[in-house]
Amino acid sequence: MEHAQQALKAFGPLLKLHEVDIDDYAAVVLPGGHGPVVDLFDDAHLGGLLAQADKGGKLIGAVCHGPAALLSAKDAEGNWLFAGRRMTAFTDEEEQLFGTAEGAPWLLASRLREMGAIHTGGTAYQQHNVTDGNLFTGQNPASSAKMAEDMIAALR
Repeated sequence: MEHAQQALKAFGPLLKLHEVDIDDYAAVVLPGGHGPVVDLFDDAHLGGLLAQADKGGKLIGAVCHGPAALLSAKDAEGNWLFAGRRMTAFTDEEEQLFGTAEGAPWLLASRLREMGAIHTGGTAYQQHNVTDGNLFTGQNPASSAKMAEDMIAALR
């Protein structure tokens, strides 16, 4: 509880996605962790924000398991808006090596490919980044700094 109060002091109250105006932001960053695989992959509010951001040419970054949140962006007919885009994410091999593949609802890299992404992976746990227009992705935590540096450079 004390940690949560310190975070609130440092960052302010949590934002509710349905209250966010994407025009207030220059970029969207989707961090990793298993949260995106559990709940953000089908969050309609996030999907709407990502659709608006992509349409507006805003930078979108996603690292490790963060690209799972991209799955939430669909058009009115249910088509995934990032199909055909080049990207990377935590690989199936990394999930197996980490010991979480068996308990995962689905493997992220496989799901992205099934949905139409052009997914590439590098060596397990080594930095690997892919940029496709305004979409910046990193394979794993080792890819976070490069993704951030690339996005900052693009914002300049």
